[in-house]
Amino acid sequence: MSRIFARPCLIALFAAALVCSGCQKSKVEAPAEKREISLRHYFSFSGPFAGTMHAISTDFNRANAGLNLRISPEDHESFKTNIRRDIRQGTPADIYSYWAGARVQSLVDKLAPIDDALPPAEMNRLFGASMVRSACTYNGRIYLLPVTQHYVGFFYNKKIFADHHLAPPKTWNEFLVLGEKLKAAGITPVALGSRAKWPAQFWFDYLLLRTAPVEYREKLMAGKASWTDPQVMHAFERWHGLVKTGMFNQDAGKLEFDSGAGLMVRNGQAAMTLMGTWITGYFSSIKVGWEEDKDYGFFPFPTIDPEIPPVALGPIDGLIIPKDAVNIESAKKVLQHFSGNNAQMAISQGMGALSPSLHVSKASYSPMKKAILADIAQTNAWAFNYDLATRPEQAEIGLQLFSDFMENPDQYKKLLQEAEKRMRELPPRQ
Repeated sequence: MSRIFARPCLIALFAAALVCSGCQKSKVEAPAEKREISLRHYFSFSGPFAGTMHAISTDFNRANAGLNLRISPEDHESFKTNIRRDIRQGTPADIYSYWAGARVQSLVDKLAPIDDALPPAEMNRLFGASMVRSACTYNGRIYLLPVTQHYVGFFYNKKIFADHHLAPPKTWNEFLVLGEKLKAAGITPVALGSRAKWPAQFWFDYLLLRTAPVEYREKLMAGKASWTDPQVMHAFERWHGLVKTGMFNQDAGKLEFDSGAGLMVRNGQAAMTLMGTWITGYFSSIKVGWEEDKDYGFFPFPTIDPEIPPVALGPIDGLIIPKDAVNIESAKKVLQHFSGNNAQMAISQGMGALSPSLHVSKASYSPMKKAILADIAQTNAWAFNYDLATRPEQAEIGLQLFSDFMENPDQYKKLLQEAEKRMRELPPRQ
């Protein structure tokens, strides 16, 4: 920490000793420069919650006089590239948001463990042993502080459902019947905006998780199963049937998930969209002006095979510290601050997510969040969505596969064969 001092008085005449004594008394230390801690994130806040991260940083800075937390948002796709570039070049920010699972695992050798500042016993108390084990712990050490828990499901236009006397489907057959009724009414059943590629992955995730054991999916994500296996083929056959029968909008590859697909649902052009809980921030924004439970509702992905235990799907966001960060110890203080109830609740409210903290009062949740929480409680396991469940190199191949499939659904067998070939050509895991 640099310090700036006032220069001593320089006086040439009159009682040097006395004057110098006076100079010593008047010597004033200027305020110390604050140590700046940088945090870069991909979170999106809008409407009344646009200032969420700024408010959290202000609270931290107020409680830590010698520190200044500076927060910089980045768009989702740029962030994916920038974090890896910064860490590779040895010039990282002090803290990054990141996705729990394979993404953190792929960087773990470049990260600083945080279990000296947030010991396992404290983390278990705050977040529960299951969360800490599955999302925070890598190679036996804790590297990530969880701040959001998002859930992927269907968000639907309640007016459309009410006008056509429709109810959220619980089974696959009910879902197909629902789609036929909507098409007969001239409404696109499902809006998909996959311009950024990743939004399409949730369809593959759930079609596989609802028809094959979660243990099989784990093998596929680890590269120990083939993309030409019957389990994968059957999931794509089902997806192919949806595309060919007009369940989706035809321009999915040109639309964003929110201002494209989400707007279709808002405007009544489509009845529903399969997306994570973060879309509630878009629906509830000032621009869109929808209210939870009044204008839009939620239902989980329907059961396909009743013999397959239900699995919840979604990302867990957290904060990590690169081991080359300039201010590691100060960064750990920031993570301690983000583990507190106020920060956890603020992020939950601002992003439409569940809070991973066990100590955030669920009484403050909206009815929709309570329904989502109840649905999660009935599931057998939690799975990270595809691009967070496998290493980044494999994730890119899969995301391209899903995008190509939506453009050429009849070619899915060939596309799966090509994807499998590319997967096998990747260098072995380190």
